[in-house]
Amino acid sequence: MRASFRRGGRRRGSIGVLFATMLPSLLIPVVGLGIDESRLFIVQAQLQSAVDGAALGSGRLLGTDANTTEIAGEFLQADYPTGFWGSTNLQSNIGYTKTFIMNKITISASVDVPLMFSKILGQYQSLVTAYAEATRKETRVELVIDRSGSMTELSTLQATAAQFVESFISGYDELGLVVFSNSGVVLYPTTRPYNASTTSSGGPDTSFETTQTNGNLLTMINDLGSGGFTNMSEGLALAYIELQKANYRDQDPTRLNAIVLFTDGFPNAVSLYPNNPSSNSLLSTSKCKYNPATAGTTTADLDTQIVGWAGGSPGGTGAPFGMYFLANTATDSNTTAYWATYKNKPDQAIGTGYLATAVTSCADLGAGTPNLGDLKQIPSTNYWGDSTSDTGYTTAFSASGSSYSGRTYTSTSPNVGGNIGIAAWNTTDAVSRRILGDTTLNPTIYVIGYNGSEGNPDSYLLNRLANTTASTDYNSTYQAGQYVLASDPAALAEAFQAVAASILRLAQ
Repeated sequence: MRASFRRGGRRRGSIGVLFATMLPSLLIPVVGLGIDESRLFIVQAQLQSAVDGAALGSGRLLGTDANTTEIAGEFLQADYPTGFWGSTNLQSNIGYTKTFIMNKITISASVDVPLMFSKILGQYQSLVTAYAEATRKETRVELVIDRSGSMTELSTLQATAAQFVESFISGYDELGLVVFSNSGVVLYPTTRPYNASTTSSGGPDTSFETTQTNGNLLTMINDLGSGGFTNMSEGLALAYIELQKANYRDQDPTRLNAIVLFTDGFPNAVSLYPNNPSSNSLLSTSKCKYNPATAGTTTADLDTQIVGWAGGSPGGTGAPFGMYFLANTATDSNTTAYWATYKNKPDQAIGTGYLATAVTSCADLGAGTPNLGDLKQIPSTNYWGDSTSDTGYTTAFSASGSSYSGRTYTSTSPNVGGNIGIAAWNTTDAVSRRILGDTTLNPTIYVIGYNGSEGNPDSYLLNRLANTTASTDYNSTYQAGQYVLASDPAALAEAFQAVAASILRLAQ
């Protein structure tokens, strides 16, 4: 066994010596090829990173007057070190195209990388390439700001809203501004008097940072004053009209349409048209001059509108607050800046000022008696056509945890403030369904709620408005939006930045 073992040992030893002799010639090429491959991978990763950085950096400027192709080249040169791992001959091809709906920049680059060990196989260098592109879709954004009396931290809101505006590109993106308290006002574009026709002039535009006669969008934000109730449904209705105006003007169905709503509370005011001839809500015994139940049939009799806002807490049992005239129905000569500053406007009873004639002889709609006693019911829709009746409010809850549970909406008791408050909730919910159901604009609603200081937003409703996936009423046929709740100034700034980032991500 020992001899056999020795012989076996010698045979094994002979094979081992032979393998040891051949090992370098076998392993060196294999290891060498692995090293070359690793070097190519490292170079390709660096080149791709440089190309991606160039696309991202220049892509942010798409749509501006900047020379994006030149800037992309500068980014590429800066991000790819000369002679990186021995590479040479950096070549790039940068293209920029602008179409009716989109700006696009494409970047391709290549370098020659010398090979160390592949020379054995006759290959002395290899070409490494990378490609990236950036696109920027045109956006149309209507900013809707709650400036009701609970908004005591107005200066904080103004600063963060201005930062939001500056996230977009003047001359390329389109922005507009609506604010609301007792009623809504379109502050940008700064056109007075307001025209609610969706085919009239107006709507978000690209000149929102440009100095204009009545002020630009940033000027209007800076001029804001606060006070009054929260007529959220009217703010959203006006924003929707403004989006439609811009779409009609541009004839560009591919723009990204968005509404960004900021609020620190819950709806407690609603705009009404009680003497609408098609659905008269005035008592037959009402002495209102323009009561369709008793008025004549002339155009003057039937077309003179009693239009105004009424307010009431959803849980209130006392008399409501209203009716008072709407800012956007006032055919006055005041500037938009005048309406931006609020100064207790618009809270004049509709029996005074601009709408005094419409309520001549009314016992309980005019100045001094705003208790809606002339109404037989709360109109089935608000002035903008959105339903005042629903049951969604019964499962709503605010940021503080309070809810509407157990409350019943009774439309035939218009002189109860709680019913007006619920009607305000219902119309806000209804207008959001109308907006999100628009298959032409396909708009997205983003909502920022603020519960700092005196704020107490209705988180349930705001998730519904934005159609977030967190909402129990999420509808997959609508665009999914975003709801961000902020509790202090720093969080508010972050919330505006997060919404801007979400919109711009969709645009890219």
